[in-house]
Amino acid sequence: MKYHIIKEEEFCLIKISGETRKNETILAKAVLSPYLIENGIRMIVDLQELGKFEPVNLVGVLNSIRKEVHLLRGDLKLCSLKPKLLNYLKQNRLDNFFQIYEDRETAIKSKWNNRVRK
Repeated sequence: MKYHIIKEEEFCLIKISGETRKNETILAKAVLSPYLIENGIRMIVDLQELGKFEPVNLVGVLNSIRKEVHLLRGDLKLCSLKPKLLNYLKQNRLDNFFQIYEDRETAIKSKWNNRVRK
């Protein structure tokens, strides 16, 4: 997969495109680690341009990001999920762990968790 990262004033946007690979979680961690350092980080992961994916690999990446953001007392939102991914998350009850939005604009306008930003 490819990660296009845009650092805004209020949040960090990660646009994911391409296809998942076998070691995607490790590769994603290496690419995203420089951005996962700020306490109270606000992050949106946009999956609109995602190509062919293996749900287990992709969920591994998303869960890894979620854990890092949680450790930083931050807030993570997912948007523009493919129906296959959304169904996979719901079937495995993983939708309870993520804030999911229809599109990027909805995610941006939605309320962020009020955590102390240090």
